[in-house]
Amino acid sequence: MKVKIFSVALLVLLIFSVATNTIFLTRCIDGILSDVEKLDTKNEKAWDHGGKIFENYKDAESFLSLTVSHDDLADVNLYFTEMNAYLALGNPEEAAVAKSRLIDALTHLRRLSGFNFNAFL
Repeated sequence: MKVKIFSVALLVLLIFSVATNTIFLTRCIDGILSDVEKLDTKNEKAWDHGGKIFENYKDAESFLSLTVSHDDLADVNLYFTEMNAYLALGNPEEAAVAKSRLIDALTHLRRLSGFNFNAFL
């Protein structure tokens, strides 16, 4: 009987932990995604704002790396770097293309960090 109670308690703790992690990651990614979507690539100071968004992402990256693959995080890093490089060079058209790729990559991250069976594995 004690083993069954312990097993059920452990299962509840696991589900609670995964749900809490999912909520935190979803909020974190949504915040970064929202900031990227608001970024105006034609603004002269957009590169500074893009750098701040990237710093926020880097702060959260260690938590994100627990649930998503390294390749997905590398894609986000690449698109952030590409977008910020074009912003620093003053090329808003190419920055907008990189921003679009970054939005797609962040949306993919949000989808991967959701509450699903793989989160338990």
